[in-house]
Amino acid sequence: MTKSNDDRNVSQLHKAYDSRTVEELSESYDRWAGEYETHMKNVGYAHPAMVTSMLSRHVSADAQPILDAGAGTGIMGELLAAMGHGEIIGFDASNDMMAVARSKNIYADLEQMFLGRPLNYPDNHFAAVTASGVFTEGHAPLSGFDELLRVTRPGGLLVFSIGPVYLGGAFEEKYKALEAAGLWRFVDASKPYNSTPLADALTCQVFVFQKNSDNRDRGERLAE
Repeated sequence: MTKSNDDRNVSQLHKAYDSRTVEELSESYDRWAGEYETHMKNVGYAHPAMVTSMLSRHVSADAQPILDAGAGTGIMGELLAAMGHGEIIGFDASNDMMAVARSKNIYADLEQMFLGRPLNYPDNHFAAVTASGVFTEGHAPLSGFDELLRVTRPGGLLVFSIGPVYLGGAFEEKYKALEAAGLWRFVDASKPYNSTPLADALTCQVFVFQKNSDNRDRGERLAE
């Protein structure tokens, strides 16, 4: 890979990080959709594999439906399908990114939605929720967890990556507030890792939380 190609890969990523509104974010990814997977492959993009690995530790393959929040071009969907998950539903801010995802014929449904705004799903619907590369700079606000929790079934799991802009104080404050409200409990976390090891040094982590339930053994493996 030449230096000019490397610079192009990184510059597109930084443009997305610099988004100030959901409209800017959507437009940035619409322009990037055709080259997104090539660019992310070139930077060694690690989030989808990390999130899938953590999901597989705790969620059985027959658990469904699974929500892929921030589905993009469907990289997470491909991995979830490869792990045996049958009913995968996704949403994203970018219609052009989702057009690529639709072409893979993996998702039962894809809609344009934005984390931080109300989601068009019923309460207590999903067996598990994934969010790969979504809670990071210029992307989803931590308030997006409120809606993800609403649409997750009691006892269901949320598996997500957290970028460096939120790691530490901001995310700790949010997850402790939700914990104190009795809405979820901590289950697991990866070790810190670099999400783009062939480009920038971006230290991230994947976390697993369970939506609280009064009628489930909270230690059991999810198997709806």
